[in-house]
Amino acid sequence: MFDYFWVPASCALISLVALFALRPVAIRIGLVDVPGGRKRHVGDVPLIGGIAVLVAVWIGSLMYLRTFDRYVALYAGVTLLAVVGLVDDLRGMRPLTKLAFQFLAAILMTSWGSVYLMSLGDLFGRREIDLLNWGIPLTIFAVLSVVNALNMSDGLDGLAGGLAVIVLGWMAFLATTVGNMMVSRIAMIFCGALIGFLLLNVHHPLRGRQRVFLGDAGSLLLGYIMVWFAVELTQAPYNPQGHVPPVVMLWVLGLILVDLMAVVMRRMIKGKNPLAADRTHLHHVLLRVGLSPSQAVCLIWLANVLCGLVGVAGWKLGLADQWLFLAFLAFAAVHFMMVRNAWKLMRAVRRVTRKSGTTTAS
Repeated sequence: MFDYFWVPASCALISLVALFALRPVAIRIGLVDVPGGRKRHVGDVPLIGGIAVLVAVWIGSLMYLRTFDRYVALYAGVTLLAVVGLVDDLRGMRPLTKLAFQFLAAILMTSWGSVYLMSLGDLFGRREIDLLNWGIPLTIFAVLSVVNALNMSDGLDGLAGGLAVIVLGWMAFLATTVGNMMVSRIAMIFCGALIGFLLLNVHHPLRGRQRVFLGDAGSLLLGYIMVWFAVELTQAPYNPQGHVPPVVMLWVLGLILVDLMAVVMRRMIKGKNPLAADRTHLHHVLLRVGLSPSQAVCLIWLANVLCGLVGVAGWKLGLADQWLFLAFLAFAAVHFMMVRNAWKLMRAVRRVTRKSGTTTAS
């Protein structure tokens, strides 16, 4: 009860106080997101969400963790990426330079923290896939992928922050299930800090003009913490009492990964740079088919909750890794086809709606 209520509640309060304290400073130094181009919000919005989350996480961790142990590397990586994101938000940074710092953070995870993939589980129903010398390179690739996937998803109020809360909430539950209480508590600290941020990011009547954005500082550090826990919880040496099958984490990360794969595939099919920014992400598609921003965010949140539920329930019910993996691939394929053909689906729905309306009128 303490970990699942008082820890996140106090961290949410710290985050909220940090936001109010940082807001005038951000406006004074120009740490704001100015509308224009692909950015269609109204007015200059402070980019302080990530820094407030970092402040709340550090204070909460000093309050509630007895020791940092190997997680010193985790906090170093989180802080490094937050600073890199802050510089990018304030002055701009070349993509390759930012990627280099993300690579450095991945090295901190694998070499200093000694957290890296050793096995992918039994994905094909034959035997466990041991990675051997490929473990560290694949882990670095996973860090770069997840960090940038969450960064790309930060396109609507509450979307990236809400997805991070959902993912970290599932990870806290899984950590408790396998007896890794350190990961569980750190995940709850992050969840609390994010909830404080969301109070001034998600659209609601009480927010008023105090709107803030997560910024690259926030999206980069959140992607990093998620991939660290996804790796740690799925590898047996870090969890003596039992570990989570790696395939379950594909479902927990859910739409964050699936949307990244779909966007990259669509860009490659069209001969475009897979890392170039555009408006083809799931939330962009949902807006174009007629959903409001709040409806699109809530729908994606709900979908990711259900994705996590499928993975966790499948594991608990004893479903083989290969079937969970095949189901995830099928889900990714369906998502790709539906998003790629969203306009055709919407036209079909409208035709059916018109016909039913005409029938009812007659």
